[in-house]
Amino acid sequence: MIKESSDRIAVVGTAFQRTLLPAQYRQLPRLDRAHAASLARSCRLRANAGHGSRELANRALLQSLLTSLPLLIADFVTLWLLLFGVATVIERLFSLPHNLVTRETALVASLLLAPIARLANLYPALGTSPAVEFRQLVQSAATALCIFTGIGIVASPVNWTYFVAASCTTLLLAVPVLPAARFTARCIASRCSWWGAPVLIYAPSDIAAELFRRLTFMRDRGLKPAGVLLSSEDYWTHGRRLEALGIPACDVRNALQCALESKATWVLIGNGGSGGEEPWNNSPEVDAELNTIPNRVLLSSGGFDCGMWDTTHTIGPVCGLWLSNSRHSRAQSFLKRSIDITVTLTALLLASPALLAIAIAIRLSSPGPLFYSQKRIGLDGKTFSAWKFRSMVPDAEKVLQQYLDSDPELRSEWETTHKLKRDPRVTWIGRLLRTTSLDELPQLWNILCGDMGLVGPRPIVNSPNYDGAYVNDYPQEYAAYITMRPGLTGLWQVTCRNSGVYEMRIYWDMYYIRNWSLWLDLYIILRTIRTVLLREGAA
Repeated sequence: MIKESSDRIAVVGTAFQRTLLPAQYRQLPRLDRAHAASLARSCRLRANAGHGSRELANRALLQSLLTSLPLLIADFVTLWLLLFGVATVIERLFSLPHNLVTRETALVASLLLAPIARLANLYPALGTSPAVEFRQLVQSAATALCIFTGIGIVASPVNWTYFVAASCTTLLLAVPVLPAARFTARCIASRCSWWGAPVLIYAPSDIAAELFRRLTFMRDRGLKPAGVLLSSEDYWTHGRRLEALGIPACDVRNALQCALESKATWVLIGNGGSGGEEPWNNSPEVDAELNTIPNRVLLSSGGFDCGMWDTTHTIGPVCGLWLSNSRHSRAQSFLKRSIDITVTLTALLLASPALLAIAIAIRLSSPGPLFYSQKRIGLDGKTFSAWKFRSMVPDAEKVLQQYLDSDPELRSEWETTHKLKRDPRVTWIGRLLRTTSLDELPQLWNILCGDMGLVGPRPIVNSPNYDGAYVNDYPQEYAAYITMRPGLTGLWQVTCRNSGVYEMRIYWDMYYIRNWSLWLDLYIILRTIRTVLLREGAA
């Protein structure tokens, strides 16, 4: 019976291939047939592309160079100043011969960063995730400094410790300073019309409009939304509505003309959403138009999951997608825990005067205990007491229920976000502690005890007034949540914080779990510092 079913499948498969594949490729091995047909189709589209496609390709090169220039200058100047400054300080501290690292030597070491960073796709890094950019930037700087150290040791073997110390210290400083310099360069350059690259969006109208709005608020990433491409039916149905909202719309069959007029050299191809048709299953006419745009990005969908660290990978002549593993190995878990303990002990030591000052302020502001604890769900579903500085009046739970019962608007806001922008329970010192996130400093003790980590999903409370919906209405997401220690900070805190609906918090939890890496943790820690200092998302 099994053999008979296999024979039927083989017959059906052969008939299917004969109907889809050109006759010229039937002599190829079965593994290469579909790939050969795909290559031929791509080459035919390339051959049929006209002068407009070449014009866009030339423009894409110019945009890439102009966008790369401010980033390259920021990287070079920052690394040069750090290396020369660190070397000078070490020379004076240890009474070493002056100018072991001259300005010229530091200059050469900094110049090494440019080609290494280019190989890491850091120029122009259009639309690149900040976390991915951070990893590539630190790795590129480390490689350049390793080469510098090797050259220094060969030139002066006696002073090898000096070169190692200078490079290591420079790298430690570069971890926060280089991304900060890039962030500043992006913010300044994004105000210039010549910087970045216009991008078109090909997706159903609702998804296209949402992507357009998001890119509008992400102009520092280099992709500037120029308009949306819609299928013919979608264009005649929703085109005018989008244009009334200030979103230029165009029929996808005129994609080349639209790209030439808007100088767009990128197109993002989105999915049709739940149950929708995937736009990249197009007619030959649509494919021919999209193929004229130099840079095409297929966005992941429900059936095509692509994570932050996933890359293309070749197996012989066949190219595929390499999917990263978000599960911890024992070595990674040990390293993550070691970083948690080391950073937490250092933070407790440095923050001890602030902890004392906060305790005095809370005692003077209102009666009640200094600390507040709440049962939270942690790793493997085990509960623990999460500690905070008290920022509310005593019996805050009863006060909250009274306010929710008496004010329908407050109840609606609470049910939507599980937060209140003007929470009547919060004291004056509590409001200050919350906007600066200083109320969560006692959770450093939870990290030392192993209940929490520095970075992870936000710890949840299994209560109808808090996160009961997370536990009961999202069982699969909850099952993923308890596979990791909850964190003092996380992606939700540095992206939404006090804005956005509650489901967005679950989304960012799942995004973190799917894309977890030590690099992402380090990026979130540095990003948290910026969020606190600039009070981003503060209520």
